[in-house]
Amino acid sequence: MDTTSDTTNSLTLVIGATGNVGRHVVRTLAGRGLPVRALARDPERARAAMPVGVDVVAGDLTRPETLPPALAGVGRVFLLWPSFAPDHLPEVAAALAAAPRHVVYLSAQNVSDDRPVAENGIWGAVEDALRRSGVSWTMLRPGGFATNALDWATQAHTGVIRAPYGEAGRSLVHERDLADAAVAALTDPGRHAGVAHVLTGPETITQAEQARLIGEAIGRPVRWDEQPPDEALAEFTERFGDAEFAAAGMAYWATLVDQPEPVLDTVEQITGRPARRFRDWAAEHAADFLPAAGVRSLADQYVALMRAGRLDALDALMSPDLVRVAPMETRGEPVERRGMAEVVGNADRLLADVEIHAVDVDGPFLATGRFAVRFRFDQTHTPTGARTSTTKLSLYTVADGRIVREEVFYYDAPQAVQ
Repeated sequence: MDTTSDTTNSLTLVIGATGNVGRHVVRTLAGRGLPVRALARDPERARAAMPVGVDVVAGDLTRPETLPPALAGVGRVFLLWPSFAPDHLPEVAAALAAAPRHVVYLSAQNVSDDRPVAENGIWGAVEDALRRSGVSWTMLRPGGFATNALDWATQAHTGVIRAPYGEAGRSLVHERDLADAAVAALTDPGRHAGVAHVLTGPETITQAEQARLIGEAIGRPVRWDEQPPDEALAEFTERFGDAEFAAAGMAYWATLVDQPEPVLDTVEQITGRPARRFRDWAAEHAADFLPAAGVRSLADQYVALMRAGRLDALDALMSPDLVRVAPMETRGEPVERRGMAEVVGNADRLLADVEIHAVDVDGPFLATGRFAVRFRFDQTHTPTGARTSTTKLSLYTVADGRIVREEVFYYDAPQAVQ
């Protein structure tokens, strides 16, 4: 069967749609106006986090019988395997290969084509099953995920990260780079089918340097405290419940002291732009490494980021379940946009035909559990070329150190700028 035909506009099923990488795959595809379906164990909960227009269906790889309905009409699939066990792998692979479609699988860098499948862990087992199934495939083999540094968040609150092998050199990959590479492979299977891409970050940095950069991002020193390997091994074994897995991880980190992870330009080759640095990742996730912020601290962070044009870093200040209400954007009706994905998707639609030249930010204005910010936008409506200005006030409600609700009040309809 021909499984490598153009699927640029076909329906994509995202398996792992609420995870660190999958949610960005969903957002990027939906932002391009491409049809997306998300597989979820709990559709109602997942739906709140999805952009408007994403089809959310019930399904679970541990219940292969749920896959055929979810795969109906699907021409491409983003696959994240949910565990370290190959349970139901043959049934899942067969379901994926039951019709012509292209599968992009998020594998791991430690898979080697020169080793027996059994020595490549669960990632090698999934790759082998896809190859044997006859489905068109692309394997993405990333090195370490930058998001794994979030395991240090609680320690970072104290200013000290205690872990082994501080001099281990990592080339960590930003989750958005993985998503961008996945989207490229999904939308251009003719270029990527049958290819296993090894993905890394743009630089090698030690784990101790990661701690320093996290401190730089949060504005307070964070130092590395070297933990004895035997002590760390005992902790990891208890945490993962698998002594062999914990020992393998420790052995790998030990090798990185003298043989750091490689740096490749695959992300740039696939996406057309350089991979994001760990410094950038830490800045975007700064709020994750801070204790729950009070209203004043959070408001100051928000305004500072807005004035600096760091819109990419604002997500870290928002609850994933953010609710936004802006009646003038919904014909006077108090429609609630729920979840960051839906809020961002709505913003993308509103700004699709707008070029913003400047934003004046006034505030923050503080109240108990809330703060407000006034914005004035100087913008051009690109289809008509009309230059306008709009002023609005956003009222933010804060809980547990995050913005949980935004209520938007427009001072005026857009006015022409002379």
